[in-house]
Amino acid sequence: MDIADRRTGTSDIWLFELSRGVSTRLHFDSVDEVLPVWSPDGSKLIYRSDRQGAPDIYEMAIGVPGSEKPLLREPGVQQAEDVSRDGRFLVYLNEMQTTVWAIWLLPLQGDRKLLPWLRTRFNLASPRFSPDGRWIAYESDESGVPEIYMALTEGGREKRRISPAGGRRPRWRRDGKELYYIAPGGLLMALPVTLGPPLEVGAPVPLLRGEPEIENYDVARDGSRFLTTTSVDKVRESPLRVIVNWAAQPAMSDKR
Repeated sequence: MDIADRRTGTSDIWLFELSRGVSTRLHFDSVDEVLPVWSPDGSKLIYRSDRQGAPDIYEMAIGVPGSEKPLLREPGVQQAEDVSRDGRFLVYLNEMQTTVWAIWLLPLQGDRKLLPWLRTRFNLASPRFSPDGRWIAYESDESGVPEIYMALTEGGREKRRISPAGGRRPRWRRDGKELYYIAPGGLLMALPVTLGPPLEVGAPVPLLRGEPEIENYDVARDGSRFLTTTSVDKVRESPLRVIVNWAAQPAMSDKR
């Protein structure tokens, strides 16, 4: 995840090991490194950095200091979103002179010719590959409000709107049998999916409502746990206290 440094005003990427409760800061530069995306095998991170001007896409190997290198440098703003499970494609957002984002594909093998996947006059966001790689779920406001759509990865054909009443930030369960999204009001929904062919989509089922409202989230491989970010009114004070000149303090008696 990326965390903003209050002293510098920039954000850096951190790695958290949930099993051990250990955190590691991966960047220390006075530029923004944000929005990390895992490679399918977990050996690399792909992320957005503005170290050479307008934000571009970089990659780094986990545990290999100095391995950072640009993966894609193009005019405008580039933002990595997801990598297909077979490691063949990166789907990313591109913003040019307008404030509207387009969805592009970057082949990670071969000649790496950029492929425009979906360009419209509407705002597009959060493209995510289905586990089998045949579909991309994404967010679009072409109906007037953000909704979740799905289209074939090859050519963007057979587009289908799958959220009935608004939706943001689609995320797949790793077996492809459920797609999650945030409905209006911050309600996290689960949508039964059969990837087919043919594609079959069931009725969405409410899972949980974040208090405060969920802003972003991810889901464990089996769908059993969710990791969410929410807004807080204020940052709690650190439980750590530093006492200087402690040797001059009077000794404390044991009152047990």
